[in-house]
Amino acid sequence: MGQPLDPETRPSRLRPLTHIAVVTLLSLSFLSGVVVWAGQSAQARTMETPAWLPGLLAFHGWLNPFQCALLGYLCCQHIRIGWQLKANLLTGFSMELVFAGLILSGTGLYYAGSADWRNTFLWAHRVLGLLLPLSLGAHWIAGWRWAVSRSPKHKN
Repeated sequence: MGQPLDPETRPSRLRPLTHIAVVTLLSLSFLSGVVVWAGQSAQARTMETPAWLPGLLAFHGWLNPFQCALLGYLCCQHIRIGWQLKANLLTGFSMELVFAGLILSGTGLYYAGSADWRNTFLWAHRVLGLLLPLSLGAHWIAGWRWAVSRSPKHKN
């Protein structure tokens, strides 16, 4: 399979453009999801749909193909190398589960046939959405700690 990876070179580190794409897509998805949730809650209370809700819900769903592409890229690059390095396995795996769970539960919301299934997917999507910034933050902190522990300055 080639030469073993050198952890000191941080080969799993995301390139700046990829990092920006990850932060932008996840932020847009999280923020639009929170506002959609608030709009749906207002709709349930008042029995009136806020004028902005359908458009924002469409935008939130429109982000899904980009999230799928991003997860595919991360699986082929960042995640694969992280597994080889055995770096941040716990936080990385939890991040993968949350990310994939959001994609699957969002797809389930779109295609759910019965109200019971739709409600299950809705609450799974909301809970996973709330876990997204926590799992991402934990993964970034673990990655920073991992990098610091392998830096030449730390070894002296």
